[in-house]
Amino acid sequence: MSAGLQPTETHPFRVRAALRAERTQRYDLRSLFETSRVLSSSLDLDFVVRNLLLTTMSKLLVTRGAVLLHMPAEARYRVAIAKGIQGLGSDTTLVLGSYATCDMLQDDAIPPALAAYGVALVLAVRYQERHIGLVALGPKATRQDFDEAELEFVQSLVHMSAAAIHNSLVVEELRKTNRDLDYRVQQLNTLFDLSKEFNAAPERARLARLFSFALMGQMMISRHVFFLRRDDSSFEVVSSKGIAAPDIAPEFCDSVTELTLADGSAGARDAAATLHRHGLVLALPLKQQNAVQGILCLGPKMKRQPYEANEIEFLYSLGSLAIVSIQNADLVEERIEKERLKEELRLAREIQQGLLPHTIPAVPGLQIATMAVPSREVGGDYFDVLALNDGRLHVIIADVTGKGMPAALLMSSIHACTHIMLPMRMELDETVSNINRVIYENTPPDKFITAFAAIYDVDTGRLEYVNAGHEPPLLIRADSTIIQLEKGGLLLGILPVLSYERGCVQLEPGDVVVLFTDGVTEAMGQEQEEYTDHRLQSTVQQHHHRSADALLALIQADVEAFTGPVNVLSDDRTMVILKADPRPPGAAADSTPAS
Repeated sequence: MSAGLQPTETHPFRVRAALRAERTQRYDLRSLFETSRVLSSSLDLDFVVRNLLLTTMSKLLVTRGAVLLHMPAEARYRVAIAKGIQGLGSDTTLVLGSYATCDMLQDDAIPPALAAYGVALVLAVRYQERHIGLVALGPKATRQDFDEAELEFVQSLVHMSAAAIHNSLVVEELRKTNRDLDYRVQQLNTLFDLSKEFNAAPERARLARLFSFALMGQMMISRHVFFLRRDDSSFEVVSSKGIAAPDIAPEFCDSVTELTLADGSAGARDAAATLHRHGLVLALPLKQQNAVQGILCLGPKMKRQPYEANEIEFLYSLGSLAIVSIQNADLVEERIEKERLKEELRLAREIQQGLLPHTIPAVPGLQIATMAVPSREVGGDYFDVLALNDGRLHVIIADVTGKGMPAALLMSSIHACTHIMLPMRMELDETVSNINRVIYENTPPDKFITAFAAIYDVDTGRLEYVNAGHEPPLLIRADSTIIQLEKGGLLLGILPVLSYERGCVQLEPGDVVVLFTDGVTEAMGQEQEEYTDHRLQSTVQQHHHRSADALLALIQADVEAFTGPVNVLSDDRTMVILKADPRPPGAAADSTPAS
């Protein structure tokens, strides 16, 4: 049969090849369907990327490959899984550039960072408009090129798997969000419980222990030092654990301005070196009202893991809670101390009031009026009026330098000396000299006392006195003449041995003697001027005809009118007024002149 007449028929080899191609195509479709179904049924990211990588590697007969997930916030790629590629482990991150988002890259188009690991094919993983990651594959084990059908298959597989990867990532993000929420709820509950513990522990030492236990129990931190700012803006160590805190000078806190202690400034470098030298790795400046009130320096966690952002936030909150609790504890302690001091001052005032005469002796022919107003709870002014066994009357007024408790203690020594020495029946000048010696031996060199002591003879009307550096009392005669009683000597307590001159005056009916401390004449007016001796003399001269009580009330009212209303006196105010009444008939007279 001639060639032109031969029938047309399909060659057996072509038929078999077509059948094989059809079967392969059907197998690939079934493989794609099954792989897509398996991957879509799982929300486990590790399972999805592992099956995707193993399926593509087996289909293309490659021995190395990896799946990388895109981290847009960091502009990097994280290796989710890698097989057969040395140096490319799980969680390795790479910077590949924007061109790595093409659908498929081969040969010279592959990013150098991946080509260095022997990658020959890169496929982009996309879901809708979101770039999810890359599938990176090595060359075929047969050293042959990838044919069109193989590339079409793996591209289809990657595209079909993108939804599963996207869903797995969403679920993973939700799980991470839930874990973060759970952790934050736990942190809030912990802070709430700790706040109750802190509020129940008003002592600073106990607060420091609770703070150390919280760091150990919650964060597994065995080494820390906690600095707190004092009122003078310096820092003090309030809590430390696992470190010799005194070896760290609190002054270095002034240079702690950054969390990392690495802002490039010399102060920060010095602070970082100090902390690292003591095994500390983290410093948290704790601010309140835009000012650093504390520094929390921490060692590494026991598992040597880095501090995460949420842990640092918790430490900030814990440190701030500790600062507020310690400050509150300090306020409580300060309040308790003030109350204790207030109670001590109240008791001291009661004791001091007990040293002053409760009742003034009734002396025939003599009116006596007294006043003692301390500028504080206790004062340094002192007066006494004593009836002696021989019928005479002893009067003393004194003013201790300073105010408050120290002055009150010296005042009590004057009281003791007076009550011990008067019964010895010594002359008045000798008594004052002995009191000076005792004061000198028992007081600091910067403390001294002014005093005026007098003895009044009821029978004769004679007044003997010694003025030891005190404001000269005023003797106002019935005719308004004023005499200042100045004779005596130096202040008490300046020198160990002093002699004093004794003065003597005769009180006639209607004469008035006004003893006072400088808190009267130096009382400050509303214009910041003093009341003055001159104004006191004028007031006494104008009203000396009144009774002793009335005269004292007038003087006190005039001083208060001059100063105006004040909450606290500038100095103690003490006065004693003696006024001679007409003597009973038959009383002896003494013509001793005033001196």
